[in-house]
Amino acid sequence: MKPKKMILKTKWKINKSQKIISLIESKKTKNLYLLSDFQVNAILELRLQKLTAMGINEIEMEIKKLSELITKYKKIISSKKELLKVISNELIDIKEKFSVKRRTEIIDAVLNYDIEETIQKESVIITVTLQGYIKRGSLNNVKQQKRGGKGKTGITTRNEDSVVQTLSVNTHTSVLFFSTEGLVYRIKAWKIPMGSASSKGKSLFNILPLKNHQSISSIMPFPEEESELKNYQIVFATAQGKIRKNSLEDFTSINSSGKIAMKLDTNDKIVGVKICKDDQDIILSTKFGKCIRFESKKLRVFKGRSSKGIKGIVLSPNDEIVSLSIIDNDKNLKNGKKSKTDKAENLAREKFILSITQNGFGKKTPHLDYRVTNRGGKGIIGIINSPRNGNISSSFPVYNGDEILISTDKGRVIRVAVKEIRTAGRNTQGVRIIKLSGEEKVVSANKIDDNLI
Repeated sequence: MKPKKMILKTKWKINKSQKIISLIESKKTKNLYLLSDFQVNAILELRLQKLTAMGINEIEMEIKKLSELITKYKKIISSKKELLKVISNELIDIKEKFSVKRRTEIIDAVLNYDIEETIQKESVIITVTLQGYIKRGSLNNVKQQKRGGKGKTGITTRNEDSVVQTLSVNTHTSVLFFSTEGLVYRIKAWKIPMGSASSKGKSLFNILPLKNHQSISSIMPFPEEESELKNYQIVFATAQGKIRKNSLEDFTSINSSGKIAMKLDTNDKIVGVKICKDDQDIILSTKFGKCIRFESKKLRVFKGRSSKGIKGIVLSPNDEIVSLSIIDNDKNLKNGKKSKTDKAENLAREKFILSITQNGFGKKTPHLDYRVTNRGGKGIIGIINSPRNGNISSSFPVYNGDEILISTDKGRVIRVAVKEIRTAGRNTQGVRIIKLSGEEKVVSANKIDDNLI
């Protein structure tokens, strides 16, 4: 008796020669396919042993392969030697597959390579704080403002810290650092760490070989043209009114550990260092508003670097020097009857003495109002240090086309054009230049040089 048609739900993988077709359940439609009578008879004629043997051989081979792989991988994981051997073999395979002949040639040669050639030349501001933090920032980040503004954050200071001095130079300029112990150090401006407006900078002890009791009291840019150094001198001024002049060539070579610049008395420090020539004048300004102007050629050149210097100005009690300035003498100005062209030239070349007080006030005064006297006098009034103004912070020569940078002890900086500051006589108080808040004081002011780049 022939069996009826049967439904087969199991998947079979059978040889075509046996004339059996697998029964596949469709996942999409869930329909079942029926086997024909011929197919059913072919299945029934197969022995069960033959059907099971077809799948067992494949499974046994797969188990054997997996077992061998497991043993191999366990051996690699448990043995560092085997692991390195595998890595070595794989690298050798990569080399054989992808290696190409060297396209470059290695030779023994000495190249004249200077890392400074890779440094972009740009104008920067160097800021030094009382507790010895320093940083440089781009001058382009400080935009020019009108007189009387609040300025912009230049450096973030900690408690009991304040800005001592700011300097505008370019990245290739050598900067001299003068310590309170009378030593001088020299590094390139690009070696000073770059800092954002909100950063406090890096410690000077990580940049210069300073001792624990030392701090930086003054910084000065060094000329790039070393061939002209013999024509220049360097002038030092201390807080107690001492002054000294040396040849600039004495400071061309400075060791990494520093060099003696000047011998100082107790409680004295270097407040200003400038480069000058014999045909220029020296101006010393005090915090009580006094100043003195005398010829540089009348100050002898000292041979040694360890001397204390000589008296530059007689100070009143509790007064001290705050600024040292170098200015051209009056011999270059045309005298006698002047044409309109001569007057215009003299007006463009007219120089002023700009004075800034701690409370943010200041003025500019024609430099001719500061008469030339002999060194060692009491000086004349440069600006009134009234309760409104406070003591004098800085005083230096400027032209009408110059720009200045003013820094406060809270780290704010303002950039102002000199032409916006009122011209007034010596015995006056001036006008507001920067708006301060609370106990904030102006600690530094300097001119932005035209030849920074």
